[in-house]
Amino acid sequence: MAAQAKNTNAVGIKETITSLIIAFMLAFLFRGFVIEGFQIPTGSMAPTLMGKHIRFVSPYSGYDWAVGPWTYADRQRSRPVRQQDDILVNDPISGLAINDTNRRLASGDRVFVLKYLPFLHAPERWDVVVFKNPGTHENYIKRLVGMPGEQVAFVDGDVFYRTYIDGQTKREGWDTWEGEGWDIARKSERTQRTMFQDVFDSRYVPALVDPSFRSPFSGTTKNWEGVLSETSYRYTGSNDTALAWNMNREITDANAYNQTYKNYNPFTKSDDVSQRVRPFPVSDVALKLNIESVDGPVNVSPVLSARGMEFRGVIDSTTGQASVEMRSVLSEEDAEQAESSWTQLDAGTFGAFKAKEVHSIEFWHVDQALWLFVDGELVCGGSEKGAYTLTPAQRAIAATGMSWEALQTSGGGDGVKNKGVFSRTEIYRKPTFRWAFSGGAFTLHNVSVRRDIAYQVSLYSPTRGGHPGFFPTMTNDEYFMCGDNSSNSLDSRLWAPDSINKWVKQEIDDRPGMVHRDLVVGKAFLVYFPALLDEGPILTPDVGRTRWIW
Repeated sequence: MAAQAKNTNAVGIKETITSLIIAFMLAFLFRGFVIEGFQIPTGSMAPTLMGKHIRFVSPYSGYDWAVGPWTYADRQRSRPVRQQDDILVNDPISGLAINDTNRRLASGDRVFVLKYLPFLHAPERWDVVVFKNPGTHENYIKRLVGMPGEQVAFVDGDVFYRTYIDGQTKREGWDTWEGEGWDIARKSERTQRTMFQDVFDSRYVPALVDPSFRSPFSGTTKNWEGVLSETSYRYTGSNDTALAWNMNREITDANAYNQTYKNYNPFTKSDDVSQRVRPFPVSDVALKLNIESVDGPVNVSPVLSARGMEFRGVIDSTTGQASVEMRSVLSEEDAEQAESSWTQLDAGTFGAFKAKEVHSIEFWHVDQALWLFVDGELVCGGSEKGAYTLTPAQRAIAATGMSWEALQTSGGGDGVKNKGVFSRTEIYRKPTFRWAFSGGAFTLHNVSVRRDIAYQVSLYSPTRGGHPGFFPTMTNDEYFMCGDNSSNSLDSRLWAPDSINKWVKQEIDDRPGMVHRDLVVGKAFLVYFPALLDEGPILTPDVGRTRWIW
């Protein structure tokens, strides 16, 4: 019996060791070929993914956001210290200043990456991708915007692409952006919602009246209440009226994460700041509100003026009819054109509104397409039905109001030796919008404005893809990557010609700005461990920020 027990124990130990070895091997194989974890080191993907940062909750509005490190151990600002001091930031919603000190630097998000496996799945445009940097061979994480065999151009913040045909398609020259074959890269609804960034939200108006807070909205007629200082806006009249964006706040590509030094305030009017830090206007926006009628249904029409055109959604709340429309506006007189001047892109239906009901209305103008949502459902428009077409050259003309010839002759540059005309932020038209109403009294709740990520030209250096004399042509094995924090991301647009690692240049790819498929690791799909919370006596996992990545 003793010998039998001894043999049983020996067998049990062997089975345990064997099981541990098998588990270890499976984990090793799983990590090597299926899923691997990475930590985000920098803020080049902020606010989608966070590198090292300081998180704030505004004492005025309760709005929650993050900024990059302020205090560094070196003059090159490459090694942020753990304890951050002497911080001055602005609440991104109210614009009110906040001073702070002795703040702990939070670590970057930790993400899971699903590795691309041959014959199973391959990289797709808008994937968030981990890859080996061709220059340093470090792990980088960016968004994939250019696919193999394509040419890519960045115009007014959007991504244009066309298929490259060897021997037929030109690689450079001003006439290339006028040519055929260009499409604009549009996103799915789910990806687009992830990439929107807050500009304003009435839910976060300061709880206490502060004279330094200036509402970005104004009523265009009498009988408006609460617009200047409350979270909900009331109209008590009976005539047609509108709620207009009053340009106290400009819609630009400024990113709150980048407010990391005292000389920079994202709320300063662009005309009042140096050209070296002046942001680009952004016309790709999402407008949203909830409307509660008092006596009966109220018709609603969001109207955006941008790029020398007007775009609108039309909502007849009595009949349940909706449409998205556009028209050209060449002068102030043309802005008062008859209704027949509008071109309808798409139409749809929804359930008619009733008095005292609350309904959500959302209007997008993104990637040269109009989207209109009622109560969270797309009723008309979208990436196909709501689309309109402009070539890169036509888009540049519309965005600046300058002719193609004028853009070439007014310091157009070559985009290689100098930045060129498209880096001059002052030439771009500033968008504005209004919500038009008819039908009687109502109350508005949750009035918000968000803007799309804009892949713009660098203010400091020639930008690959940002000029008709300098845009990339990918081979069948190359990708083009950009960071969501576009104005503060060292990515395919800005990698220097001599930055490629010698071994990579000899064995894989010698073309600057390109990411060869052999350097691609996989798709980031989950933030599984966000930065720890530092509010309270102990550090606590911030489980609420665990999220899927789109």
